[in-house]
Amino acid sequence: MTALERNIMEEGTKIDWDTFSLGTAVVKFNLPIEFVDAINKAYDENSKNLKPHNDQLAGKITEENAVDDILTDEMKNVFSWCFQNYLNIAKVKSQYNTFLAQAWINEMKSGEYNPIHYHTSPNTDVGLSSVLMLKRPDWYGVEASREEAPANGWLQFTGGDQSPLSMSELRVDAQVGEFYVFPYTLLHGVYPFNSTDEKRRTLSYNCDLIKKLKNNPKEI
Repeated sequence: MTALERNIMEEGTKIDWDTFSLGTAVVKFNLPIEFVDAINKAYDENSKNLKPHNDQLAGKITEENAVDDILTDEMKNVFSWCFQNYLNIAKVKSQYNTFLAQAWINEMKSGEYNPIHYHTSPNTDVGLSSVLMLKRPDWYGVEASREEAPANGWLQFTGGDQSPLSMSELRVDAQVGEFYVFPYTLLHGVYPFNSTDEKRRTLSYNCDLIKKLKNNPKEI
């Protein structure tokens, strides 16, 4: 081995690289716990008066409520910032205006689940959805098998690409404060959990993307 080969292979000297990924991106934002606490407080104080959102959703969850009315403008601005930064990361921000759509909270109990699904909008075929973990059990219960590969209570993304060198799915044990943003068309779901009375609380927000034209209204 020459000195040059040794420098390259053992020390990585003088070698740079960039990664170009084709396909769908999931972006995780880590939001401050103070922000999460404020949403939880607003929900706990108003949950009995919120409008059920079950008839608009795929979830097999008893408590699914629309929460647009209890989110402050400051909270909505944070979500807007995340959606706009997703577009920056995906390098398509210059093509779309962002419009916040529906927001809702799922209060999932033991035995409930969210089947694999995708999102749609009456206004556009293109948009972003999201999942913010607000509260979760300390333990998701007993795994029926293969405890080394847990799934109870985990968030599942399915990309549909089975190419040998690509990632076909992503399963995450979402923690409080983690905010996952992804396109409407990405299949996703949540596995059921068991053996606990604690609840798994998440907020989802839809964001419509409208192609920029000269006469488009300004984003809000």
